[in-house]
Amino acid sequence: MSAVNAHLMRRGMEYASNRLQDSKPDEEQTPGGLVALFVLSAIIIGLIAGAIEYTYGSVVATLAAVEDPNPDIYVRIDSNDDPTKPYDPNDPEPVENARPKPITSKLRTTIKHLRSRAGFWSRFRGFSMYMSWMFVRSFLSALVPIPTGSFIGQFFAQSFISVLLCTWQMAWVHIVITEPSPKRFYQRIPNYRTWIKIAPAAVLEDVLTAAAFFLPMAIAKFSGAFYLSAGPEGTMKDICRWVGVTTIPALLAFLITIPARVIFVRVAASMLSEDEETIVPFDRSFGGKVQPEILGGSGKIGLMEAWTTFEWSSRVRLVKIMAKTFAMEVAVGVFAVIVLGIQLFIMMPKNGGQNGGQNNGTPGNAINA
Repeated sequence: MSAVNAHLMRRGMEYASNRLQDSKPDEEQTPGGLVALFVLSAIIIGLIAGAIEYTYGSVVATLAAVEDPNPDIYVRIDSNDDPTKPYDPNDPEPVENARPKPITSKLRTTIKHLRSRAGFWSRFRGFSMYMSWMFVRSFLSALVPIPTGSFIGQFFAQSFISVLLCTWQMAWVHIVITEPSPKRFYQRIPNYRTWIKIAPAAVLEDVLTAAAFFLPMAIAKFSGAFYLSAGPEGTMKDICRWVGVTTIPALLAFLITIPARVIFVRVAASMLSEDEETIVPFDRSFGGKVQPEILGGSGKIGLMEAWTTFEWSSRVRLVKIMAKTFAMEVAVGVFAVIVLGIQLFIMMPKNGGQNGGQNNGTPGNAINA
């Protein structure tokens, strides 16, 4: 989904730039304090939304994709059981064959577990690798002479760049699912030999996601859904139309990327080095499906097996995580619309309504007023 998010951000910036160029110099100037407050509010809300998406939609979801729901032996550091505690006959007997719930069964327990194993900032683990990956892909995208409005061209360009940097994605997965390591994040990036192994999973994820987003966007463009209305009075109308047209492709790409993302994460996790310990229970053999290279195997799990070994209970748990993340993001989005909408209303020029009645039937004059 990074390619989709990056494209939407670029399109939004281009739209805002076009609208600023269309504005008239003699319009009433908005006080600088209100503009600064609007920008500060937008930045704060953006940071909150980004933190929610990264912590729960990326880190926790990745852990849920690899956690073994039925580990044979695993001691949780946040367990209340004390082996040194003397036996008390009045204590209730433990239930036989009872297994603890998966760590990622709840968002709260997941964050608590991460803090106990990796510190306070563990909810942002892998962030340096993630930002480096985003910076490099943005830099490469800027070098490709394809305009953002060419959706077919963007489909091929973004798919190619994503597959090219798939080992960076793989390094991010390894950082997220393992215990803290003394290695720097760039030292975790695998070599070209590993790229050949992970590339098929990257093609499945990135090409399907890009196709689900850019191809419907291309159809919408050919139907004329992205034209801009003349004058500033069409700004709100254009925004609503742009949001409506991009919502369906974005949701389609999101739904498709869930199973594709799970496959990529599990394939990447299957190639984790033996000297690295995972931060959640993890079956390295995937039920005996993975044969080490030293024994003549591929050293990784296949694409189909990566999905079939992902148990139904784990799928349900992952969907719940994504649903909770989406609900939080919707709440932040509604809050943003209310707060920023009120600020925009306050910043609107007051002279437009006074002159509007004198210029009915002459839109050009109304625009210049």
